[in-house]
Amino acid sequence: MLRDYVLELQATNPDTTMKIDVCYEPNPDSPTRQFRRIYVWLGPLKKGFKACLRDLLGFDGAFMKGPFLGQVLSAVGLDSNNGIYLLAYGIVESENTESWKWFLDNIGDDLDLGRNSNFTFISDRQKVKLGLHTAVEKLFPNAEHRYCIRHIHDNMRKRWRKTEYRDHLWKCALATTIPEFEHLMKEFSQYDKEAC
Repeated sequence: MLRDYVLELQATNPDTTMKIDVCYEPNPDSPTRQFRRIYVWLGPLKKGFKACLRDLLGFDGAFMKGPFLGQVLSAVGLDSNNGIYLLAYGIVESENTESWKWFLDNIGDDLDLGRNSNFTFISDRQKVKLGLHTAVEKLFPNAEHRYCIRHIHDNMRKRWRKTEYRDHLWKCALATTIPEFEHLMKEFSQYDKEAC
């Protein structure tokens, strides 16, 4: 059924990239293979992103529930109206360095990204533990890897609940120049050195 799904998506969406990874089978005469991963980037979404290329990609992963366990990995960008623009998704066995590396490698192939790419990658801090940061460093050593401010705020809010902390954090995040950022961080540090 998975092959039929792939063929239908490719027939109805020209230039769609779909890659299926299967587990190693020691018997080459076996007619079936065990599914391991799939990568999907629909052609129209790829064409739209390349037309308005912005060097920013966001990544996240989510657990699958039900009879088929695994993780859904997703990549998003920004469209010309600063809206979230879905790029690619994949289903993998688990969120680890190897699966993130496979997913990022496929995205790099689709966007013709080389090792010297200067894209900026955004994720939540949890992805450091789950291998995304390591995969980015291996595949794209010149890329920037930043953390989502909403997730930083959520983590900060667990300890510092006053709105003043939130206000300082968001002022720093919205700074548009390095001197402005450093000035706001200094103000934040004067308010509470530990929180900063």
